[in-house]
Amino acid sequence: MRIAILRCPPSPPSRSRALSLLALSALLLGSAAAAAAPATVGAVDKAQGQVEASQAGVPRDLAVAAPVLFGDRLRTGPAARLEAKLADGTVLTLGEKGRLTVDKFVYDPDRDGGRLALTVKSGAFLFVGGRIEGPTGGHVDIHTPVGTLGVRGTTVWGGHIDGGFGVLVLSGEVSLKTPRGTVTMRKGQGTMVYDGKAPSGAAPWPDDRVNRAVATISFDPATASEPAASEPLTFDRLLHDVLPAR
Repeated sequence: MRIAILRCPPSPPSRSRALSLLALSALLLGSAAAAAAPATVGAVDKAQGQVEASQAGVPRDLAVAAPVLFGDRLRTGPAARLEAKLADGTVLTLGEKGRLTVDKFVYDPDRDGGRLALTVKSGAFLFVGGRIEGPTGGHVDIHTPVGTLGVRGTTVWGGHIDGGFGVLVLSGEVSLKTPRGTVTMRKGQGTMVYDGKAPSGAAPWPDDRVNRAVATISFDPATASEPAASEPLTFDRLLHDVLPAR
């Protein structure tokens, strides 16, 4: 919005008028800045190691209770972990050397449904759906290095493992759409994508791979901002103990 200030040429404005114009200009600039400020869409629940967010190329360190803003580029360093809860109850966990952006967040707290889009450029992640995935079936997309995940009532892990990119569904239903094909998975099933090939068919993963996947998003009790349980995090414990508690 452009605002023009007209001056009368015969005489310069008085000191009081000039001060009034300056005050008005400052107020308008402040209002514009506030209107342009990104909205808060969530907050940090847990942090381990080097974690930060950036807006317009300006980084800021993240700690527990720090706000997560729309459009934030979330980053984790080596051996770091980040867990954030969005306003609708969605929980995002990012493993080490991760990069995640909240691209779209449409949510009305008075009703279920909405729209959520995320981009995960690197690192392992765990997505636990919130109210946007409620009974009305809000639309959720997760863009990954190998394709787009369409999720429904879902808890899903994704990341690089065993020489490829893997997706493991812990609850609900997930479709992975890639340039080479699409696969739909349900609870307990996973897929692997190798070197740009079509995703493998939906099938249960070996226990060893599942436990290694879970380890990529588990917090270290000795260094996390919030102490974790001493019992190792496994697929079964994640489903029956950790996720219901959230």
